[in-house]
Amino acid sequence: MNQVITFHNRKPAPISVNGETISLEEIDALASQFADADKPREAAARALVVRALLRQRAAALQIEAADEESALEQVLVREVPAQSVSDEEVHRYFEGHREKFRSGDLFEARHILFEAGPQEDRIALAKRADALLLALKNNPDRFEQFAREASTCTSASLGGSLGQLTEGSVVPEFWSALVAFGKPGLLPQPVETRFGCHIIRIDRCALGEALPLEAVQERIRAYLNARLEQLGQQQYVSRLIEGAQISGIDLGNTGPQGAGPGLPTE
Repeated sequence: MNQVITFHNRKPAPISVNGETISLEEIDALASQFADADKPREAAARALVVRALLRQRAAALQIEAADEESALEQVLVREVPAQSVSDEEVHRYFEGHREKFRSGDLFEARHILFEAGPQEDRIALAKRADALLLALKNNPDRFEQFAREASTCTSASLGGSLGQLTEGSVVPEFWSALVAFGKPGLLPQPVETRFGCHIIRIDRCALGEALPLEAVQERIRAYLNARLEQLGQQQYVSRLIEGAQISGIDLGNTGPQGAGPGLPTE
């Protein structure tokens, strides 16, 4: 006997936050703002739940504001006490992250790029780079000539010159190789990046120096205070969620996330 299986397309139930409904249309409209998230619609739904909770809290506190955004900000200002880190915490962070507090390194460098063609694999590319590097070790004065003849980079016409380089001006693998070598001269091995294989020569370099605490303490304090404020807000939102009647969404772990190490790139 043949069985007929019928599939039903069931739309997910709308989300309810203390009786206030968040529609699927609202979630879809906001999802584009979370395009970088693993699950944009879920991230949008969570954000709308938090906004609903803060909006309800603003009403309970009888906060009057020009617009909703201002009202939500006033809730956080009123309900999350401002805190500031101590001098001791600033000093402890500085001591634990000294490598982050240096003046920038500066390099003047040249390179010869072997860019892989559509039919060429990485092994063949590396062999070509190794052969030219050996020739350069025997003929160091011919770097610019070899760059003009062999490099597939637009810098070939300049003898491979890349000018002055600072962190962020080249891809991370290239920069790491410069820093690791740390002196003028021909790097002993080709460097692989997503662009291909590079033979690199450092012409000049000025290595950065460690900065004293006095030069960076206010930057550290501002960063740690911002993280402390963010942590306090996360804890506050978690308490709102715990005390709310929420259905139609699994918020999972709503606990606060600790401050991660390091300072943001400026």
